[in-house]
Amino acid sequence: MKILYKLFFISILASCILVSCNEGEKADEENMIDEEVLDPNSSLNTNFDGKIFSIPSPVQTSMLIKEAKLPYTENLLNSTENIGLYTTESKRALNLGVYGTDLGYVTLYNQNATSLKYLKAVEKLTSELKLESAFDKDFMTRFEKNNTNQDSMVKIVSDAFRKADNFLKNNDRKNTSVLILTGGWIESLYLACELNRNFSNMQITNRIGEQQETLNTIIEILDLYNKNGVNDEILSSLEDLKLSFDKITIEYDYVAPKTDASKKLTTLQHKTKVKMDSNVLNMITMKINTLRDKITL
Repeated sequence: MKILYKLFFISILASCILVSCNEGEKADEENMIDEEVLDPNSSLNTNFDGKIFSIPSPVQTSMLIKEAKLPYTENLLNSTENIGLYTTESKRALNLGVYGTDLGYVTLYNQNATSLKYLKAVEKLTSELKLESAFDKDFMTRFEKNNTNQDSMVKIVSDAFRKADNFLKNNDRKNTSVLILTGGWIESLYLACELNRNFSNMQITNRIGEQQETLNTIIEILDLYNKNGVNDEILSSLEDLKLSFDKITIEYDYVAPKTDASKKLTTLQHKTKVKMDSNVLNMITMKINTLRDKITL
């Protein structure tokens, strides 16, 4: 099961953003599995125009939700019936991230029929983003044939997302990549906040607070590619969310991080203590709900 989770992290949740597949890498190198990738203190490094960003994966939140034995709650997911609402590149990219996170959530809970439905939503959005070569008919046939075999299923999706990543990077569409990442992060935070509101859990509360630095990073990358104000609206909402996150105090017991350059993996060694009162948590929950509605409805 551990190896499945590692494959799943690379394949489903915006792997086309978090894993930098450099042009010219060999196929067997692209399919390597990082041994520490699901360490809860690990981040994957992503390179945007020579600047390295370390960003935790949304799947870590989904895994924490499952490990906390919180019940599977399908009505929190973005309905696949909403897909017709997404008619611009920005909306499609953001919601590709949203549906990718939802796909990760349902698969971790072994919801095979639902995972196929969400995969089809992912396939439709990638087609509309002109990434159809990654999610072609052959891909869907392979997935449907293997949808009861999770190891095969996530490997197939991994291959498709890697193709999509290479296409975006090679065609100077980095802002699309950033928006996919942002949508995935927003959805994972939304799921954590909603489940925590219904089934209060200190581990989840702490994970929410720990997103303070990740939010700063996402704002920085979105601003980096904000040509002609294309990201102004999402940036405004994230800056407002940041006002609430700035009220959180995080105490660090610093230990130098360990970096494996060959795997593009940074393992954070420090320990954190999150101090966040209930009013701040409630405000973050309210704001992430509003933001999530803006991008999905």
